Amino acid sequence: MKATTAISINTKRIWALIIFLLSVTVMTFSSCNKDKDDDNDPGVTTLQSDEFAGDNLNSYWKWAKEPDNWTVGSVSEGWLSFIGRHDANIFCDDSTSRLYQEITSTDDFDISTRMYCQWGFNDSDVAGLIVKSKSSGEWVLIKLWMWGDKTGRLEFQGKCDDIVSPVPGSDNSAGSAQYYLRIKRSGHDYTAYFKLSEDDGWTEIATYTFNDDTPLQVGIFGGTDEGDGQVLVQFDYFRK
Repeated sequence: MKATTAISINTKRIWALIIFLLSVTVMTFSSCNKDKDDDNDPGVTTLQSDEFAGDNLNSYWKWAKEPDNWTVGSVSEGWLSFIGRHDANIFCDDSTSRLYQEITSTDDFDISTRMYCQWGFNDSDVAGLIVKSKSSGEWVLIKLWMWGDKTGRLEFQGKCDDIVSPVPGSDNSAGSAQYYLRIKRSGHDYTAYFKLSEDDGWTEIATYTFNDDTPLQVGIFGGTDEGDGQVLVQFDYFRK
């Protein structure tokens, strides 16, 4: 059963992470979804919701720069978990581990996720929710930017573009946090929202327009920008 209360660093989660790191061969599942960013797979027409139940990813997901260590359900039941790859950032270039659905539809959508991260072992880590155009190479995203002093904050960005940086009310100094992230598409406009707990109302961040030619790659991402330590990135669900 998925927790509905705020998550904090706790012994159970830390031990699960240790077991995760010691069991790489068990945790890295099927490679059929690996690094398909440049193939000719047409993807899906419309987005699919996923609660990350079971012990593997559904077939409509694809990895770009698949992390070495990832699992569904082994660190926390009902969560996708991974350890971020090194030298992975996204601003003017995208080198993150990105899990996405590639869609050809031009219909409006409204996507959301619940994300949890533990950090403070690198100079810089990133994770968040993204919509990226495969043809134009441009994107819009909500990013949690995390630092070695255990502080972190949300950023709303386009490619090479700080739209809202930082997002007011999103600062954290505990080295672990959960965020609820949301991006709503209306035509070519993308409006971002966030909240800190399930019962909160959504806080609107801003609206952004970019060259969003289809196909679109819609999903989640994470990684370590600077440092040789580890960052734990987890997603409870992806909903449309």
